[in-house]
Amino acid sequence: MNIIELVKEVLSGFPQISMLNNGVNVDFTESTDGSCGLYPTGDQLLKEDIIGNQDRRHNFVLYAVFQSVNDYDRLANSTFLLDLAYWLEHAARSQGIEVTIDGRSVPGVLTKLSSANGMLYGYQDGTLSGQVTYQLQIYAQYHLESEVLL
Repeated sequence: MNIIELVKEVLSGFPQISMLNNGVNVDFTESTDGSCGLYPTGDQLLKEDIIGNQDRRHNFVLYAVFQSVNDYDRLANSTFLLDLAYWLEHAARSQGIEVTIDGRSVPGVLTKLSSANGMLYGYQDGTLSGQVTYQLQIYAQYHLESEVLL
């Protein structure tokens, strides 16, 4: 399981994910209420030690479409993102991942999940009285072992 598949699986374990109609899609969000998409936006090397162990971070943006008829809806939507952000901080439990580098399989572990910039992103019909899209940036840090990298 690579980092994208793992983060999708972790998000699917969020207790309030049932608010979403079809779970978490990858690189796709429908314009219907309750749709959610996880968009990978890049991977970066954070540090590498002398023997080749790597700490990396993969960045994601989560888009979710919710109803936004009144302040109650918008508060519930923002609370969903807040609860998800809190939950993600405790969801990384050294789950195993496997990445492919130059055709070789490299084992690793998820070490940390964090998030930022949970906010209203856009309007479906140009007003707040219908469906709106919220975004949450998610950061997944993971560690790769050197014995396979060298």
